[in-house]
Amino acid sequence: MRFIYNWALAKQIDSYKLNNKKLSITELGKQLTVLKNTAGYEWLYEVSHATLKESIRDLDKAYNNFFNGSGFPKFKSKKKSEPRFYSRYDKVYFKDNFVNLEKIGKVKCKVDYDIDLTTVTKLKN
Repeated sequence: MRFIYNWALAKQIDSYKLNNKKLSITELGKQLTVLKNTAGYEWLYEVSHATLKESIRDLDKAYNNFFNGSGFPKFKSKKKSEPRFYSRYDKVYFKDNFVNLEKIGKVKCKVDYDIDLTTVTKLKN
């Protein structure tokens, strides 16, 4: 999720300026919980927690790559960032022309074949 990625990147930059240290995924996760309980950010509860944590993991990977010689992570823009969605496969299931999605619920779909989610793999472009 672009908002969380950008929020976490801003936190990392601030932490490095103040303490000259990188925040861990755990520390960012704790700050995310505080953010979700802050007035005006209640909408974050509408998004799966797994999706939010995956954005933090993506930033952590980009930050670690920076310390290993890659370019500094950039803020994601609305126009240029590729939309991504992460969902726990154990929360997704198909039944009677419906797919159950975490935080969304049942969505009608048409499936001409059985889908085995235990064999789904992430493809790289």
